Amino acid sequence: MAAHDIEKMWENLLKEDIGSRVQIIQEIHELILAGEIEVAKGLLRTLIKVTCGYPAISDEVGRNSKSIMRMLSPDVDPGVKAFMAVVRAAERQSEKAAARAKIH
Repeated sequence: MAAHDIEKMWENLLKEDIGSRVQIIQEIHELILAGEIEVAKGLLRTLIKVTCGYPAISDEVGRNSKSIMRMLSPDVDPGVKAFMAVVRAAERQSEKAAARAKIH
């Protein structure tokens, strides 16, 4: 399966199943602990794209959205502090999106 197809599969799953967002965030944390940063960044990019977009993350962490996109690009070392700030912001934004979905 092509990488683009896998990304689309994740996007569809995350849009349809709010509970899967929690699992993805847990998976991102596990990948980080296992040293699989590139895979974690890929999942994080998909999660951000589906749940809130880069501007919401940018507002929360106080960085330009283009800077966050670069940080999550393959083969870029984002720095632990900045990367974890983005992970935590994505987690909070995902929770907000889930709460909004429950209301509607």
